[in-house]
Amino acid sequence: MSLIYLFSILIIIMVLLAITFANDKMSRYAGHIAIIAPIISTIYFIWQLPQVLHGHFLNINIPWLSTIDINLAFRLDGLSIFFSIIISVIGLAVFFYATQYLSKQHDNLPRFYIYLILFMLSMLGIVTANNTIILYVFWELTSVSSFLLISYWYDNKDSQFGAIQSFVITVLGGLALLIAFIMIYTITGTNTITEIIAHSDQIAQSPLFLAIVVLMLIGAFTKSAQFPFHVWLPKAMAAPTPVSAYLHSATMVKAGIFLLFRFTLLLGLSQFYIYAVTFVGLITMIFGALNAVRQYDLKGILAYSTISQLGMIMSMVGLGGGIAGHTKGELTEIYAMILFAALFHLSNHALFKGALFMGVGIIDHETGTRDIRMLSGMRKVLPITHIVMLLSALSMAGMPLLNGFLSKEMFFDGLVNAHQLKGFSSVLTIIIVAIGVVASIFTMIYSMFMIKKVFWGKYEETHLPKKNIHEPVLFTLPSMIMMILLPIIFFVPNIVGEHLILPALRSITIGEKIDEIAPHISQWHGINLPLIFSILVIIVGLTAALKVDWTKIAGKYKLISLSNLYNDSYKQFESYSGYSIRNLMNNRLNQYINMTLLIFTLVVIYSIIQIGFPKVHQIHVSEFGPLEVITVIVVFVLGVALIFIRQRLTMVILNGIVGYCVTIFFILMKAPDLALTQLVVETITTILFIVSFSRLPNVPRGKVHKKRELFKIIVSLIMAATVVTLVFIVQQGKSISSISTYYHNAYKLTGGKNIVNSILGDFRAFDTLFEGVVLIIVGLGIYTLLNFRDRRGQDERE
Repeated sequence: MSLIYLFSILIIIMVLLAITFANDKMSRYAGHIAIIAPIISTIYFIWQLPQVLHGHFLNINIPWLSTIDINLAFRLDGLSIFFSIIISVIGLAVFFYATQYLSKQHDNLPRFYIYLILFMLSMLGIVTANNTIILYVFWELTSVSSFLLISYWYDNKDSQFGAIQSFVITVLGGLALLIAFIMIYTITGTNTITEIIAHSDQIAQSPLFLAIVVLMLIGAFTKSAQFPFHVWLPKAMAAPTPVSAYLHSATMVKAGIFLLFRFTLLLGLSQFYIYAVTFVGLITMIFGALNAVRQYDLKGILAYSTISQLGMIMSMVGLGGGIAGHTKGELTEIYAMILFAALFHLSNHALFKGALFMGVGIIDHETGTRDIRMLSGMRKVLPITHIVMLLSALSMAGMPLLNGFLSKEMFFDGLVNAHQLKGFSSVLTIIIVAIGVVASIFTMIYSMFMIKKVFWGKYEETHLPKKNIHEPVLFTLPSMIMMILLPIIFFVPNIVGEHLILPALRSITIGEKIDEIAPHISQWHGINLPLIFSILVIIVGLTAALKVDWTKIAGKYKLISLSNLYNDSYKQFESYSGYSIRNLMNNRLNQYINMTLLIFTLVVIYSIIQIGFPKVHQIHVSEFGPLEVITVIVVFVLGVALIFIRQRLTMVILNGIVGYCVTIFFILMKAPDLALTQLVVETITTILFIVSFSRLPNVPRGKVHKKRELFKIIVSLIMAATVVTLVFIVQQGKSISSISTYYHNAYKLTGGKNIVNSILGDFRAFDTLFEGVVLIIVGLGIYTLLNFRDRRGQDERE
């Protein structure tokens, strides 16, 4: 089955869900219909996995706008199938979880699941796209679907604000990404990603390369919530918990990381990219960890922990990016190990963070609160959730016997060996190791402090909004399955490593003998620095988490809040843009016309600067006689007269005479077809104007505003000079072939003896058709407005 078929099935399921809107009984089963989508997606990608393992990649290329190389191109290789399986499997768990979380009586289930499937489709489109423009389209679709999901409870102000903020930040990042893709196209002449990677050296030598790197990093950082663009992620936690578990921990926030993985062989050629991604990732990691300790809301803790974990993965992507410039030697093995660790921790993070979010959702759903100051002793009433969140938190903190420990060890190993990489001195290595260790200590602190405050201690039901707490088995089932995988992966990690991570690494490092240098995941590496750091993190972190009340410390010390800065900037921008638009769009037709004419004049002036002012003595002037001169004089006199006349009927008649003079010009220029068309059109319009305006009063002659009238005259003269100049330029444009040559074979191509009819009926058939459609739409609009006025009066009378 092709990827196109899979996408079609997902769209069909969305249509089926839309049908259930009209039936309340059917809408209750929207979740059961929607879950078919991740089931089919999971089966499809697992079915495709053996072929990818043997190097048989699926390539689809459906021509679309081939002239500018925008085609429906998709590619299923190791990297794309790695992300696709994560998206599908986590999606399956989240869809099932949502059926238990959402209320069948109070929530609009079809709308929710349509948005969720749209998001899953968009993410699958990103990771499988082999065309930059198609990737960008799906990239923005994730922002749109994320906006819809975050604002699902649209009557909640926090949901509204979180949706708008996330949408603005991620869309602006997407626009930066689009500009980078356009720059790449101007250099290579292709939008196909595999061809772009093949031309990496050519792009790296371009003066636009640094700008491309910066713009792509903006796109990746905004989507993956990296400092200082991270502020949207905590605000997005106003969304339903299934949305948080899916979009903002397992999938959407990984899109930026996927982008950097996909273009590693290009972007890694820039040392600036390696430094920027590494240090932005580390700063994000420690900033997120410090802020997580300060939160009272469980989802707030997980939001900042997600930011921290994404920063950790991003720093590994930056360190491993140097593989683009190294194809041989020991450095390649170190780079491969770091990239392998990044992929490994990415998959681990999807599991333990998804389980944590689901656990928080259960707590919120059953107790009515997520405030850790109100929660205590929950292990007595939510024992399964306690075990799920405990093991998931320990995995996130890097505790032995869980999968997070293995990837955390590989992370420390990468930091320790950074001094061997190009551009990283011993001093820089000490700095990044210190940041990584301190951030990991705080990861252990907020992970265990969260568990201690919520599940341990004395159970007090009086503080909870809801009483009679229970723990449905089906509600906990998805998180239980994800939790069980955490120790399993620790003991058999190379099943994941060989079947998912290694194929993805092969796709990132094209041309490398990656199988020979890829790391073999091992639980024991002997006593070394990474192990010492892990022990230090565990001892210090556990001690600080269990012995210190971080809720009191959090209230005393405040970190710099970039969220307020973003909010103030957004409000000022909104106020300024509103003021500017109100001044610009002021319902004054004269101002609109003046602006349009002046902009057109600037365009002509720019063209004159580019090609030079026309040489007047070389301009061809057609022969003219007394009749042409008289006609020109008549047109000029009538044009001046129209300025001063205020009687509507006289204005219409004089305007019609000007049109008939133009007909005379066409006759004198031996263009009878155009003359006939002009004559018919002018006659009909004149009659219509007379019939319409004869019923309206004359225009009152008010007091003349000299400055305003002078400005109109100046604009008119500028426009007249501009049009004449443009005609001169066109006459001298010998480098541009005449369009008339295209119609030389009109009779042979269309069978029409009249060239004008052939142009309108054949060459411009669609244009003519849509002109008619536009007229019909305008007519229907006018008819509707007239009837609306009648109905409104009738309703008022009733």
